[in-house]
Amino acid sequence: MINVSPETQQEATLLIANNQKILAVKLIIDHTRCGLKEAKDYIDSLQVEFQKPAINANDLDTQVLAILSQGNKLSAIKHYKDATGLGLAESKEYVEKLMQYKVGGNTLQQSRDTDIKNIISDNTRNNQNPLKSFLIKLLIVILVAAALTYLMFKI
Repeated sequence: MINVSPETQQEATLLIANNQKILAVKLIIDHTRCGLKEAKDYIDSLQVEFQKPAINANDLDTQVLAILSQGNKLSAIKHYKDATGLGLAESKEYVEKLMQYKVGGNTLQQSRDTDIKNIISDNTRNNQNPLKSFLIKLLIVILVAAALTYLMFKI
């Protein structure tokens, strides 16, 4: 059994809580001068004793929805993954279902709909001037013809 000070043990526990097990092993090796296997076994025993606090599903959903409202789906998935310990695929699936059921009528959906309406209205404004549209198409045809002529006489 290795002799670890309470401060070092607390620091190692903090590293374990932050998913930095390798750094925790290194910390134990540096402070006790023990071998790698002994340090790893000690950290494993701390990890078994270490309990994550119980996760309140409503609070977690609220946190994920807050991240989603900022438009950051990847951060929401990562937050859910870190909080629950689930895999990436399960976390992504849960966040997408949460978006469907809880965000459907919320500001995220409304802002997306507003963006789509703005794009459509911009396109209709651009199409209201048929002369401008015709001149742009004519310019494209002339440029393509010039490029083809250049390529034909280059060979």
